Amino acid sequence: MNEMWAHHQCTVNGFRMHYVTAGSGYPLVLLHGWPQSWYEWRKIIPELAREYTVIAPDLRGLGDSEKPMGGYDKRTLASDVRALVAALGFERVGVIGHDWGGSVAFYLAYDYPTLVERVFILDMIPGLIRAGEAFPLELALKINHVFFHGGNPDWATMLVSQDINGYLRRFLTSLDFNYSPAVFSEADIAEYVRVNSIPGSIRAGFQWYAAGLREDTVNLAQATEKLTIPVLAYGGDSFLGDVRHYWESVAYHVEGGTVGQCGHFIPEEKPLFVIDTARRFFAPLAR
Repeated sequence: MNEMWAHHQCTVNGFRMHYVTAGSGYPLVLLHGWPQSWYEWRKIIPELAREYTVIAPDLRGLGDSEKPMGGYDKRTLASDVRALVAALGFERVGVIGHDWGGSVAFYLAYDYPTLVERVFILDMIPGLIRAGEAFPLELALKINHVFFHGGNPDWATMLVSQDINGYLRRFLTSLDFNYSPAVFSEADIAEYVRVNSIPGSIRAGFQWYAAGLREDTVNLAQATEKLTIPVLAYGGDSFLGDVRHYWESVAYHVEGGTVGQCGHFIPEEKPLFVIDTARRFFAPLAR
């Protein structure tokens, strides 16, 4: 691949974070989900870098970042991103978050309101549920993997580590998550298998889910204020669908809808949609 970005490392909150940067101008931070890394933005970065400084970190425990034993609640992951942005010298940013990266984006905006000016969410809700609330059956069935990964993460780690390639292929090719089974090339799958085969990576990823069922639910219940910044939220029509009502519970100004003929992995299934929508949404900041 003819890379149009630069790779870096920075120590934040006591661990080594890997991240890539490209372009110049107003800073946009791109936050990935599981089982991915910064690489999920490979089709997005070159175009946005024409107008923006693009920063795409490998979040704590995943990609080529280090794998600490703890700190996988999304509020802590957000503090990692805040530390990186501060180290780079930026005081205001726009954020795009996919999957768990969308939940990290929520806490980044909630905990650091003077930092984040706009948030663009892709197929994610602010958190799985608020502590004390019942889990909707329809949602539980849709995201059943959450309970396997996070219910007993050590057991899940042991099982999945025996065939990482086979397990990840299910996520990247199954119609449970994708509109088409042909979104990811063999090279794409190989890259995700590589980063998830680094010792500690599967454990760390499943700790994201364990925290999602535990600490994150408590943190979301305690997040009683609403975001006042613009939030744009889209879901793939063959996975989560229209997620605006979830975001309306945590933000005052929410727009968005569904992406047609698209599953969960919107940045890789519909990159042109993400590029065009991001350009329009973040244009006021670029000016």
